[in-house]
Amino acid sequence: MNAIKQKAACTAETVRKTAYLPWWFFRSRVLNQKRPLQTVLFVTDYCNLKCRHCMDEGHQGSRMKPYGKIREELEYSYRQGSRFIDFEGGEPTLWRDTEGRNLNDLYRLAREVGFWSCTLTTNGQQSFSDTLADSVWVSVDGYGKDHDRIRGKGTFAKLDRNIRESGHPALSIAMAVNKLNKGSVGRLIRYADENPAIRQIAFNFHAPFPGTESLMMDWEERNRVIDKIIAWKKRGYPVMNSVSGLKIMKKRGFPKDCWIANYILIDGRKLPNCPGSLMGACDDCGFSMAGEMYSVLRMKPDTILAGLQLRM
Repeated sequence: MNAIKQKAACTAETVRKTAYLPWWFFRSRVLNQKRPLQTVLFVTDYCNLKCRHCMDEGHQGSRMKPYGKIREELEYSYRQGSRFIDFEGGEPTLWRDTEGRNLNDLYRLAREVGFWSCTLTTNGQQSFSDTLADSVWVSVDGYGKDHDRIRGKGTFAKLDRNIRESGHPALSIAMAVNKLNKGSVGRLIRYADENPAIRQIAFNFHAPFPGTESLMMDWEERNRVIDKIIAWKKRGYPVMNSVSGLKIMKKRGFPKDCWIANYILIDGRKLPNCPGSLMGACDDCGFSMAGEMYSVLRMKPDTILAGLQLRM
């Protein structure tokens, strides 16, 4: 009898979630009610690396957001409409509080609040085989020495080991393409395809954040890289980005729908969209989810399918 009740509850939950998404889309597209679907919540600015593409303030390492504050921010985001949560840093796996809680306690908390899915984004330098996150994204900025050139000697070997040992069923990698690592795109796609521990690979492109402007590719260069990624995807390689989303990333200054994700910074500031807007980086945006968001709201079938496969 308990098994029947559990199955019924699971079915009801699936129906509820499935109904919410078209309702959210209707409110956004037809009623112009701009409510977030995802929250990116920064829990610490401590990091165990000093990457070349990160702003200087990303290396400070002075703040761990309190558990109670995170609860308040999760509840706020849920009320706004968000149902997917991504805890960020710094390096989020370093988060601890004075009572001995760790990141897994935040995933439990997020589910208690009502979030459907929790994502871990990590540099992969610590083991994450015990994570309770529903999906894991490991930042890999090139293959082998190309990655190490940006994130430090030996970092690729360490993340490669942790990826292979994780056993997580929904583990993917993400590359931020810049002038230093652009030649490694194809090799990293093959790495993702050949590694049974990796589900897919996503691509972003370096944006000119303060102090890192020299790493940004010019637009002609960037568009050539995007065309190559599209070609790899059309050949059947596991590229997460949709073709529609990638194509719009070739257009400088395209309209942004980044309100689909709200951001809560380490200092507690609540932003209705990407922090890049505070730095005037939107015209040169390299965050490919901007292209995916744009394409979803214009009902591009390949982007909608990619989003459902990613989130559901």
